[in-house]
Amino acid sequence: ALNPAFRVGDQIGEVIREHTTLRGNAVDERVQELLAGVNLPDPAGVAQRYPHELSGGQQQRVMIAIALACDPDILIADEPTTALDVTIQEQVLDLIRGLTRSRQLAVLLITHDMGVVRNTADDVGVMYRGEIIERASVETFFRNPKEEYSRQLINALPDLTIYREAEEKDELLSLDNVQVHFPIRRGVLQRVVDYTRAVDGVSLSIGRGQTYVLVGESGSGKTTLGRAVLNLEPATAGTIHFDGAAIHALPRSAMLPYRKRIQVIFQNPNSSMNPRLTIAAIIAEGMKSLGLEVDDYDARVTELLERVQLDPAMSARFPHELSGGQLQRVAIARALAVEPELIVCDEPTSALDVSIRAGVLELLQNLQRDSGVSYLFITHDLSIVPGLAHRVGVMQAGKLVEQGTALDILTRPQHPYTQALLAAVPRLDGA
Repeated sequence: ALNPAFRVGDQIGEVIREHTTLRGNAVDERVQELLAGVNLPDPAGVAQRYPHELSGGQQQRVMIAIALACDPDILIADEPTTALDVTIQEQVLDLIRGLTRSRQLAVLLITHDMGVVRNTADDVGVMYRGEIIERASVETFFRNPKEEYSRQLINALPDLTIYREAEEKDELLSLDNVQVHFPIRRGVLQRVVDYTRAVDGVSLSIGRGQTYVLVGESGSGKTTLGRAVLNLEPATAGTIHFDGAAIHALPRSAMLPYRKRIQVIFQNPNSSMNPRLTIAAIIAEGMKSLGLEVDDYDARVTELLERVQLDPAMSARFPHELSGGQLQRVAIARALAVEPELIVCDEPTSALDVSIRAGVLELLQNLQRDSGVSYLFITHDLSIVPGLAHRVGVMQAGKLVEQGTALDILTRPQHPYTQALLAAVPRLDGA
């Protein structure tokens, strides 16, 4: 919603000039007042930045400042925390709660996160097929939901009391002191003055048929580490071994055979699929480009769609004709098409509602049980960890600060950062 070509202060100022009588320096003062009101440090400095220079949480705060510029009576917050990690989510929700009190502001919060509903709302309305089918106070709703659909939404939430056992398995992937640094260049000659240490000495291993879940805030280095495993980002130092072979320094041609064995599921299926191709062409593209010998591509696509519980008739559709959950299943089918041994799952459920998310996670676990595939699962949603992970690693500022079984990490966290992450997770019991 923010224009990447304009500074943050100009975008807030545009709203003020368009809808109020303020002009000149008064506009600048109002901009800084609004930025300070949403708890952004250095309001004058933030006003001079472009959107890409801000984190996701800071961008969301700017959007709230724009919404408050004209002193509204009602604020409509449409999925304001969907793509944010738990600590930033808690800060944004705390800000919204504070604004409702300080400004006597009414908030219409649209969300699919039941934890957010439980900890933020006073009243709850449940929509199904365009109609409000249930409305109640938040306490009454979670204690005694009336409608079957409401019960399904609550029951679709992960069971936080069931943990997967971490059995010893043959090692498939191992990382030893992996580092990924990006140069910081300045001056006319663009000399390197320092490095951004996106990944700074990470060591871990994943067994065959196991799920290793990597958690941490945005910017902690999770996705960069996943890209290094895929050899999409060169490792500055350290080693990455897959099935005993070093792959971290392989050139593109030598890496090609491993593309069949290591696949990826991206966070946003829309941006990872060609909108001009049909679903059948999207799924078949990987098999053809990697030289997989298939007697009948159409039959193989049909088999894959059925495997991810989609109607084979969808093969003739285009991406825009499918829902988010259906597209993510197509992304899974595309990854499975070349029969990989390891799949890097980069936030594959972060934009899905609770019922669709539960279906996708169940599908991934069933596929793992049936085919023995391993997952490196990257997420900021700690609620899905207990039933998904065999082992968990917690990343902060490029370092793996803690790792262990899901039970150990979630019930006996040792590192203060892990404890802070767990404390920020919205809970249905209101704690």
